[in-house]
Amino acid sequence: MIQLNCSCYVRYRYHIMSLEGKTAVVTGFGGGLGSAIAVSLAQAGCAIVGTDISRTETVQANIVKIQEISKHEPLFFECDLMDREAIQQMCQGIQKKIPEGVDILVNNAEKPVDSWDKEIAINLTAPFLMSKCLIPSMKKKGWGRIVNMSSTLGLTVAEKIVGYITTKTGLIGLTRSIALEGGPHGVTCNAICPYVVQTPYIIPFVEDLQKKTGKTKEAILEGIRESYPTKKFTTPNQIGDYVVFLCSPAANNMTGLATPMDGGFTMV
Repeated sequence: MIQLNCSCYVRYRYHIMSLEGKTAVVTGFGGGLGSAIAVSLAQAGCAIVGTDISRTETVQANIVKIQEISKHEPLFFECDLMDREAIQQMCQGIQKKIPEGVDILVNNAEKPVDSWDKEIAINLTAPFLMSKCLIPSMKKKGWGRIVNMSSTLGLTVAEKIVGYITTKTGLIGLTRSIALEGGPHGVTCNAICPYVVQTPYIIPFVEDLQKKTGKTKEAILEGIRESYPTKKFTTPNQIGDYVVFLCSPAANNMTGLATPMDGGFTMV
């Protein structure tokens, strides 16, 4: 029987997943998913730059949490991602604070079903503009990682959410285009496609189903969970850890992917 040296394994795992010396920008920093992604990246050694529309109590709590686990002081920028000029100004602010350029961009902010223009602006235009602003320094350094948060609904289809499906499908196309352009310069771009993740974002979705079906929140969530072949929800921490993997040396040659993290939902 092969005997594993645990200390060697830990050092090996740390080496392949370490992001020491890298700086990551995470949009939607105040949300449950953005928080988990930022924490996972900080635990891997990244300096974190968070962005959201305002400095809420949740944002402040996330900053404090990252301060506790990281030797790097997190930065935060308020930005309305529906405003092109505000995005440009924020990118200029990031470049002033980090003149060498950021290494990782996670386009995580998203707009719940509301209006076509707002969904297009936040779910698709903002990731395009953020990538356009930050990718030049990545190319110059010969290393960069962009991760876009899409959805299983970018791979499949459902009724009455045409804007959301359109933007999440478009985001996968954007991911592949950036991957093709960035590949020769050491820049990878991948999309993650979750289904239902239990964060505050799903509350409007569940409430809408409650009105339509008369079922309780618990019954709706249980029905969704049972539709997964694995019978388990994907957690925010699992998504955060997958982001770390996509940014790690182990994923150096992985680009242009749209990975479902949905308990097998899209295959049935």
